[in-house]
Amino acid sequence: MDFVKNSLGRRVPSSVNGVEKKPFRQAYDPDYSDPYAGRPGRSKMRCGMSKVTTLDEVIGLLRDGDWISYPHYYRLGDHCLEMIVAKLREKGLKDIKLLGNAFFDNCVPWLPEAIADGTITGINGSCYRKMGEHLMAGDFLPWVVTGYGHGNRVRRFHTGEARVKVAFGPVPIADKWGNANGLMGDPSSWVGPLGLFLADTLWAENVCLMAGDISDNYLFPRSLSMVDVDYVVKVDNPGDASGVGSGTLDIDRIRANDFNSKISGQVMKVMNAAEVILDGFNFQVGSGAGLIVLDEIKKILIEKKIQSGFSIGGCTSLHVEMLQEGLIRNLLHGQCFEPSERVIKSMLFDHNHYEISTGEYDDMANRENAVNMLDVSVLSTLEMDVDFNVNSICAGGRIIGGIGGAQGVAAGSELTIMFLPLATGKKESGKGFPRIVESVYTVSVPGECIDVAVTEEYVAFNPKSESTYMDALRKNAAASGLRVVSIEELRELAKKAAAEFGSTPPLPELTDEPVEVVEWRDGTILDTIFKPAQK
Repeated sequence: MDFVKNSLGRRVPSSVNGVEKKPFRQAYDPDYSDPYAGRPGRSKMRCGMSKVTTLDEVIGLLRDGDWISYPHYYRLGDHCLEMIVAKLREKGLKDIKLLGNAFFDNCVPWLPEAIADGTITGINGSCYRKMGEHLMAGDFLPWVVTGYGHGNRVRRFHTGEARVKVAFGPVPIADKWGNANGLMGDPSSWVGPLGLFLADTLWAENVCLMAGDISDNYLFPRSLSMVDVDYVVKVDNPGDASGVGSGTLDIDRIRANDFNSKISGQVMKVMNAAEVILDGFNFQVGSGAGLIVLDEIKKILIEKKIQSGFSIGGCTSLHVEMLQEGLIRNLLHGQCFEPSERVIKSMLFDHNHYEISTGEYDDMANRENAVNMLDVSVLSTLEMDVDFNVNSICAGGRIIGGIGGAQGVAAGSELTIMFLPLATGKKESGKGFPRIVESVYTVSVPGECIDVAVTEEYVAFNPKSESTYMDALRKNAAASGLRVVSIEELRELAKKAAAEFGSTPPLPELTDEPVEVVEWRDGTILDTIFKPAQK
């Protein structure tokens, strides 16, 4: 395999699974230009007949070597992908490729087993934890997995890079013609927005919904339309709403965590110093400490008697509360982190709670994206280096996380705040890990997209930042109580903090065999994850 160095100095392959790829150049490449793909398939005469069929019939469309696609919005609660893979194995199909978003612990052991026996020979998407262990062990080789953000997955469809024979999408309810939403049907299967699957329905050759309930009546509202759906398959349970959530949503419990409390306080000092919380400002915050930030933003909006223009991203009941109290004018909901009755009813009945697709959120092939309207975003990561490059994927040879929507949010937001602990470790183990490092293990977001690094006690400003909020931030930092240091000083502080836990283990030796490539949102190769050498 031939390798080249990209603009970040990372060794990346010139081709991946036989497809020629370009090395990353820059986050905002002025020469980026991808052609649009036409929609596949052929028109058929329709006459209002039911599209309800069996999974056997749909699987019968596939031939060895075909691509299928599947969204991840049920996360740990998903049931249908295992059904599909079992049916592929039953029918004796081989060499099937799977275009996903993310693969979680619930995919083990059956998905690695299907790869081992040749039923599936390639997957694309982020592999988390146990799936990451299989990835790093080389269990998916010779296929090299491509990790990408949510928006880049859509771009692949949009530009014709992804050619899928059958797209499968789980839904709690559909009608017999193929209209579907994630807001009705059995509450135990509510999943909220289905926008992660919209691109599949637009560009796959065949589209199959796997529905918990099937209505004989024309279904409204609809997230997915019958004009894009070919088949509807009845399943007992498409997925569990209980598996959708992303960590605890209990503000009191989150505040009780010392790290969350300190970090959220630091983030709020940055936002106040930057003078970004103004009437009509647009924002995105994540879970964990991000929910404390959201609660603090709420208090400021009340105190100033102003409104946010919109909030976007994974929405919770706190977002809904702010919407209903008039503190947020519009709530743009791309994926659900809390399929509670309050959130789902708000999506159904609040006129300014909008479901948006992943493509509208962040697809570089679009003529515009919602992330580009953000004034400020608050994101978290595993580690950061002295060039502000961010790693949210792999630490010390172990896959911990994925990419999600962070690339688009970081690139699009006018002020991007990235928080992380200075160091982590356990004294009883005698090991400490600095989280500000000389060079990150894997680059998931290039440093040119990051404006501010925030740790428990110190912050660092990116000297190359072009954010319009940086002048105010620099001017007001001291008065806001921020302890500002350079990123190099933050690196030294991180080493000292790690030493308090113990020694830092050396990085693992690596082979020259890539197991994953990380794409930037334009499809260029940002970094390569190599298989560790056997001990």
